[in-house]
Amino acid sequence: MNLATILRTHPWLLATGMLAGLLLIVLNGFGLVRPPPGSGSLMRWHDANHDWLLVADDQANQLTVYDATDGRPLQRLGPSAVGDVAVLAQRDGRLFVIDDDGTRNELKLPQLQTVAANVH
Repeated sequence: MNLATILRTHPWLLATGMLAGLLLIVLNGFGLVRPPPGSGSLMRWHDANHDWLLVADDQANQLTVYDATDGRPLQRLGPSAVGDVAVLAQRDGRLFVIDDDGTRNELKLPQLQTVAANVH
């Protein structure tokens, strides 16, 4: 028996395989890794009007935004604004603030507002 015949006689095999693959992707958090304790990160973001350095500080539990041209602090965002802060991740042009438990909060730029949270 070849593969096509097996799949025609047992269509549930293909569906089961696809569901298992989808479950694996969802449980892994779409490629975003949970941060190790005590980690932080630095990310540069710029557009036509902004040139920023975003710094995640796990110890202070805040996100600090600096002007990338002169280094001056522009804004500090704590847990009430962006959730718990451990590390930053960027994926498909979107910025995520990730906490120690792996919860991802999408941050809309340049507004610096939380768009959505994804609990793991």
